[in-house]
Amino acid sequence: MLSIINRTLEILKCNNEWHERYEGYLSDIWSNPDKTKKGFTKPQGLSVYTTVGDRNTQNYYLRFKGQNVGKVGVDRNRKITLQCLVKESKSHDIKGCPLKYKELTGWDSPKATEFRNFFKIKLSLRTKTKSPEHEVENALLQEFRKRIAAEKVLYNIQPILLHGNFFQMPTPLKASTHNPTFAEHSGGGIDMLARIKTPEGHTRLCVIEIKDENKDSESQKIAMSQAITYATFIAELLTRQPDWMEFFMGHKTKRNRNSRCLDTYDIEVVTIMPEGNTETFQDKTLKIPDTDFRLHCHSLYYNKQKFLDTNIFEFSGTFLDEIKK
Repeated sequence: MLSIINRTLEILKCNNEWHERYEGYLSDIWSNPDKTKKGFTKPQGLSVYTTVGDRNTQNYYLRFKGQNVGKVGVDRNRKITLQCLVKESKSHDIKGCPLKYKELTGWDSPKATEFRNFFKIKLSLRTKTKSPEHEVENALLQEFRKRIAAEKVLYNIQPILLHGNFFQMPTPLKASTHNPTFAEHSGGGIDMLARIKTPEGHTRLCVIEIKDENKDSESQKIAMSQAITYATFIAELLTRQPDWMEFFMGHKTKRNRNSRCLDTYDIEVVTIMPEGNTETFQDKTLKIPDTDFRLHCHSLYYNKQKFLDTNIFEFSGTFLDEIKK
């Protein structure tokens, strides 16, 4: 894993294109605090996502079990539109959508109401989507976002949100091949970036890689290599641009408190995947050269059959001790 960290640092230092770009991302995020006021209510059965690329616009994406199904736009006059993103396909069971692919309608129109009701009904059915992994990711985001401790399966964790919505933190790296490469704007996104509370009361960043399978070709150790690549980028980003810490802490505006926000130099790196017997890399601490950061590597496993039957997570793994209540 140290070779992956060193390779990632070398790539980031040899390609400094990302420096100015990420300064711009954060500047735009700070300048748009009003984007949290969307002007519409999240439809039942759907999740609202946004992207760093849409930080300057009032665009939002509706996902059904992790699959993009609609785009909502809010113009300067607060007019709200809905565009359907559902393509008929054999790869999913979302059939008979009231709107056609790319069809645009007003948010308050009868067709938009039909669209929302369509997915409200679909939620109660065993509807197959294009990506089981995205379905697991979406379910985890909803579970971890719960605010009432008694309702949470796992305490002391909250996903980091962008303007109050789910998003994937972008990176300038491609890590899915487990051999990091520089990819500029087309780099991979972190499955989930979260904040956790340790048993000692410290708040830490947590980089999470999510898989819907546990097999030799995608073992916990292999998944961890991908997560470590992205965590190394976050450490390098915070070393060069520490104000990102304020955003990661959930601040809506810049408060000049980045150095006091978190247990700054410790990042949890976690894989979440079904239970299995593949090769593991867990309960390890890695120092990132030329920075003050340490990565704490852990596993979190869930009972796949129970999730498929009930949509409820039952966890095991070394990460549980890191956030034990």
